[in-house]
Amino acid sequence: MGNDSSDFYYSDEEISKLIERYRSTIAGDEVYFFEPEELEAIIDAFLKEDDLSNSCEAIDYGLKMYPGNEGLQILNIHYHILDNKIDSAERMANQFIEQYPENVEAYIVLASVYSERDKHDDAVELLEKAREMDPDSEQLVTALSMEYQMLGLNKKAIGLYMSMLERDSEDEFALNELVFVYELTGAIEEAIVFLLKFTDEHPFNQHGWFQLANVYNLNNQPDKAVDAYEFALAADASFLPALFGKGHSLLFLGDIHRAIDCFREVAEHDGLKSESYFSLGEAFSQLNNYGSAADNYMKCLNENSFNNEARIGLANSLYMLGLDNEAIEQTDKVILNDSERTDVYQLKGTILMNTDRYSEAIAEFRNAIRCDKDNLLAWLDLSEAHHFLTGTEEALAILEEAQKAQEDESALIYYRKAAILFETGENQQAVSELMNGLTARFELYTSIFDYNKSLEENEIIIEIVSLFLNQ
Repeated sequence: MGNDSSDFYYSDEEISKLIERYRSTIAGDEVYFFEPEELEAIIDAFLKEDDLSNSCEAIDYGLKMYPGNEGLQILNIHYHILDNKIDSAERMANQFIEQYPENVEAYIVLASVYSERDKHDDAVELLEKAREMDPDSEQLVTALSMEYQMLGLNKKAIGLYMSMLERDSEDEFALNELVFVYELTGAIEEAIVFLLKFTDEHPFNQHGWFQLANVYNLNNQPDKAVDAYEFALAADASFLPALFGKGHSLLFLGDIHRAIDCFREVAEHDGLKSESYFSLGEAFSQLNNYGSAADNYMKCLNENSFNNEARIGLANSLYMLGLDNEAIEQTDKVILNDSERTDVYQLKGTILMNTDRYSEAIAEFRNAIRCDKDNLLAWLDLSEAHHFLTGTEEALAILEEAQKAQEDESALIYYRKAAILFETGENQQAVSELMNGLTARFELYTSIFDYNKSLEENEIIIEIVSLFLNQ
């Protein structure tokens, strides 16, 4: 049986060098010799990038050099699936299995073809047959679990991973996938029951405690999550994911200073530096310490310059520090990386409006709405920008437009309309909008005062709100 390319590990740097050697050979600049597993790694890299043209060329090259290589033939079938040549892929897979009946990966590939055609029963039959040959194949078990889930057989999917854990309680893959299936099927309480039993039976398994903590977080029980993370750390003090998770649970609990201590400790080690600096930025933002937040967002970006969340956090921190131009520069970098993020247009518009650049702000709020028509804050800010630039009539027209665009009734729009109408002395209409808002969401009526503090003294508003309170 041929080697699966996954049997050989190549770092990203090694893959890049292999591809560079391969390109030089194809171009005729140099002549290099390639082992089969090296060609498999090159093809696998092209397939992961959906680079079908180079994948096809590399497969042809590899099969000319090693026509009987099983791994290259399997990759050729993968290529046909990605290229939507399903009939050819099925025919090739069946022929391959006839020739190599013990190659488990071929069964997985053929099962994926059946799955593409919604023939999940056939896929399950094939994968169960393959599992008799290799019961510990992680790739096979994952494929079979997915097919069980497609058929609604979630208990069978869970049973697969439980059987693996019964054979080896230290099987991290099986534990992770088991919890993933529980989460995917919404069986959080069942996951907690299982993990409590598992950790009771295996108290020194840090991964069991770690997964229990994660599930507690999903179940909105961060206090219990902290305890479970601490048990994981008691089992292995160097288990950084548990310390990182503990930090986030503490953050949920509002214990920000202890969370910061966790993130700082994790950031001292390799592995989760970028994530830790980002979390520190978030924690300091919650403390309104925007200087320290900005420092940590920048450290995060030094580790990973493509982290848009950190760049938005940095932009917001700079804005809160009064560094508007620097903040806008960061929002523009995010937009360059991802032009469909409503939140970054929203933030940029807010900064522009803060500097009285209303026309530019209006354009950004429109972009935010283009990305997400349900972005209510963008509609409200767009109305406010028009209020400053063109007056109340246009501001009210924007709110009318917002009501038509929103799928659900919004009390905040009613209250904003009421505030503007009270400002202009159109009290009868204002009262009507206020009543609509109070009926929809009474508790949000103070948003009127957030928009215009002088309305706190408005006797009509005070009287109507009092009537609603006392009815």
